[in-house]
Amino acid sequence: MSTTKSKLEKNHPLTKEEDTKDPEKVGVFLCRCGGNISHTVDMAKLKDSIQADFVGEFENLCSLNCRRHIREEIIDKELDRVVIAACSPITHLKTFQNYADLLNPYMVEMVNIREQCSWVHSDSAKATKKAIELTQSGVEKVKKAQALDKIIRQTEKSAAVFGGGISGITAALSLANQGVKTCIIEKNPTIGGNMVKIGKVFSPEKLAEECSLCILNPIINEVINHKNIRILTKTNLLRAGRRSTHFKIILEKQTGFVHEDLCISCGRCVEVCPVDVPDEWNQKMTTRKAIYKPFAQAVPDVYNIDLENCIRCGKCEKVCTVGAIDFNLKSEIIPLEAGNVVIATGHESFDLNKRPEYGYQRFDDVISQMDLARILGVNGPTQGELLKISDGKRPERVVMVQCTGSRDEKDDGKRYCSKVCCMVALKHASIIRERFPETEVVICYTDMRTVGMYENYLRYVQDKDIKLIRGRPGEVTKKDDKLVVRVEDTLERKPLEIETDMVVLSEAIEPSPGTMRIAQKFNVGLSQDLFIKEKHSKIKPVNTDMERVFVCGTAQGPKDITDSVSQANAAAAKVSEQIKSGTEAEPPVAVIKTSQCNLCGKCMDICGFKAVYRDEENMAIDPMACRGCGACAGQCPQEAIEIKGINDLELYAQIRGLLSDKKEGEIRILAFLDNVGYTAADAIGNNRLCYPEAIRIIKIPSINRIMPHHLMYAFLHGADGVLMAEYPDECMLEAHKAKIKELSESVKNQGIPSDRLRFYKAYAPHYRGLAQQFTRFFEDITREI
Repeated sequence: MSTTKSKLEKNHPLTKEEDTKDPEKVGVFLCRCGGNISHTVDMAKLKDSIQADFVGEFENLCSLNCRRHIREEIIDKELDRVVIAACSPITHLKTFQNYADLLNPYMVEMVNIREQCSWVHSDSAKATKKAIELTQSGVEKVKKAQALDKIIRQTEKSAAVFGGGISGITAALSLANQGVKTCIIEKNPTIGGNMVKIGKVFSPEKLAEECSLCILNPIINEVINHKNIRILTKTNLLRAGRRSTHFKIILEKQTGFVHEDLCISCGRCVEVCPVDVPDEWNQKMTTRKAIYKPFAQAVPDVYNIDLENCIRCGKCEKVCTVGAIDFNLKSEIIPLEAGNVVIATGHESFDLNKRPEYGYQRFDDVISQMDLARILGVNGPTQGELLKISDGKRPERVVMVQCTGSRDEKDDGKRYCSKVCCMVALKHASIIRERFPETEVVICYTDMRTVGMYENYLRYVQDKDIKLIRGRPGEVTKKDDKLVVRVEDTLERKPLEIETDMVVLSEAIEPSPGTMRIAQKFNVGLSQDLFIKEKHSKIKPVNTDMERVFVCGTAQGPKDITDSVSQANAAAAKVSEQIKSGTEAEPPVAVIKTSQCNLCGKCMDICGFKAVYRDEENMAIDPMACRGCGACAGQCPQEAIEIKGINDLELYAQIRGLLSDKKEGEIRILAFLDNVGYTAADAIGNNRLCYPEAIRIIKIPSINRIMPHHLMYAFLHGADGVLMAEYPDECMLEAHKAKIKELSESVKNQGIPSDRLRFYKAYAPHYRGLAQQFTRFFEDITREI
C-alpha cells in the first residue's frame, strides 16, 4: 500500500485536512444500555477518550427520563450538535431526534456501539477501542453535517384515470366520493370496457350467473351524474409531463362529427346511412352502420361517425333535426393537470389466428369464448339463442379448448396462466346446460384452475353433467359436416377424436397496445410479459415505479372482475392517502444545480427510481421519488448534482475518524452498507455472532453514493480493504453494474490491488452470510499483508 500512497496524495482533491476548530459545540451521550454495552465496553475509558465539548454517560438513553437529561444538557451546555452512542439508528434514530428536538434533526448523529461492538466482540479491550473510534468518527461527521428541513409536497387534489372499464370506473367513483376531481379518459366511444360485452358474470357465492349490465349500469349511472367526475371518450394521450406535485397531460379528443351536447340519440341518422360495417360489439358477427352507437345503453348516449368507413354522403346530416351532425368538427386538444394517475387500460384477447391448427376463421363454427358470450347474450346477434354460425342450427355438442395461447411455450404464446379462462368456460358450460340441456358440453383442459370459493362453482357445474377431458387438443379438422377435435386424454393415456358441431377456444389475456403506450408516455416500467409492473407485488401491489402513478385491473396482469374491483379500490385509497396527508421526504435526496447543468440527460437515464425528469427549461428531481442513492451524481459530467443529507465532507470526516487511530500492524476494513446491508449487520449483533473487530461500518443509502474519490480517500488514510454491500434492487441493477465497473477501474488505475475492493449482495435474512464475508475478507487481507 505504501508504494501507491504518493500517487493517491497527488491525485486526490482533498489531501490537506482542515485544522480549524469548528465553532459549533458537540455533545456526546453514551448509553450503558442496561449492561448490554457496559458489560463489554469500558465506559469510563470510552468517556475519557472522546474529544467533544460535553460527554455524558447514562444507563438507558432511550427511556423517557433521559429525554429530560438530553434537553437539559443541550440547553445548559449550549450544544449545537449531538452524538448518541448507543444501539442501532434503524430502530432508535427517530427517538433521539425527537428527544433532541431543540436542534435540527440532522444535527443528531447516532453511533451503533451495541450491535457493532459489545454484541459481536467478546474481547473488552478491542471492543472498547472500536467503540472509541466509532464514536469519535460520529463526532467528526456531525461537525460537517448540514441543517436540513424535511421536504413536504401537497399533491394536487385531482386524478386522471386512463381506461373506462370496470377498474377505471370503480377507481374514479371511489376518488370522486372522497372529493377528488377525477377525469376518466377512454379511447373508445363508450365506457364500460369488456364487462358490458360478456352478458353474464359468474357468482361463486350464489352458485349462479348474473347479468353483467344489471350490475354495471347503476355504477355507470352514478359515474355520469357525479359532480366530481369528467368523462372523455374517444380520447388519446399525446404527452405527459411530470412535476413534483402534479402531471401536465395533453390529450386529443377525436372528432366523431357529432356534437355530444346536441345529440338526442333519436336514431334517424342510422336509418338513412347506406354503409354497413362489421360490428365490433357483436364480435363482427353482425353489421352496423357507419354512424352508430356501440350498444343501446352506451355512455355517453350519443351517436358517432366511423371516420374510416363514412363516405360523406351527407344523408345523416340532412335528417338530423337538432343539428348535431357537423362534418366540419375537428379533433380537440385538451390540456389537463392531475395530481395522480391511475392506469386501468385493460387487456386484449390473444389473436387466435396465431394458432391455425384450431381452424379459427377457417371454420365458421370455431369461435372464441368472447364470441360465445355475445351469442349467449340476450342483446347479442342471436338474442341469446345458442346457434351455429354456419347454418343457424343448435349444436348437439360443444367442445371447449382451454389455454389457447396461455401456458404456451411457443415464441408467440403466453407462458403465464390467464387466470379467468377456466371460470369463463365453466360459466358458459353452465349456461348452455341450464338453457339448452339437449346440448352436450366437453371441456378439454390442461389443468382446471379454480382457486378458493371457485372450487364450489366447479362442483356446481360438474353436477350439470359436463364432460372434462385432461389434455390440450393438437388439431381441429373437419370431416363431412362435423368438426373433429383431436386430443390426447392424459389421464386415460389414449388419443381421442371428438366429433362436434361447435368448438370454443378459450383465448389468452394479453396486454393491450394502449397499456404499453400509456406506460411509455409516463415512463412506467413493464413486466417481462409487458403488463404494467407493480413496484412490489407483496407490499405495494398498486404502485408503479413512477411516483404518483398507480395501476389496477388487467392492465397489471390477468385477473377476474372481483380482483379488478378490489385493486381499483386499493389504487383509489393510495391516491387519496397521498392527497389528504401530503407526501413527506427526508434526506438524503439529490438536488440539481441548474446553473451547472448542461441538460445532457445522463442522470435521467441512470435513475432506476424515475426521480429525474425534464421540465420546460431544466432537468429536475422529484424529492418524493428520490432515494438519495447518488447514481445520478456519479453520472453527471458537470458535477451539477449534490446529495443533501450525506455530503462529501461528512463522508470524508467519517472515514478519517474511523482510520485516524490505526496503529502500525493493525488492519482496518471499511464496510459501506446500504439499508438492507446495515439491517443484516444489526442481525449479526442481535444473534450474537462474531466477526473481526477490524471491520468498521459506514451506513450509506446505496453504493452509488460512493465515488472514486471517496475510495481513494479511504485508501489514502490507511484502509487496507473496502467492502461494499448492497441489496440488488431490481430498479437499480444497471446503475449497480455501472458503479461496480467504475469503482473497480478507479482502484486498478491507482495501482491498488483489485482484491482490496470487494462487492457483496446483501439480504436482510442472510446475516450469517454477511458475517462470513467480513471474516473471509479479513483473513484474505491478513494473509497478503
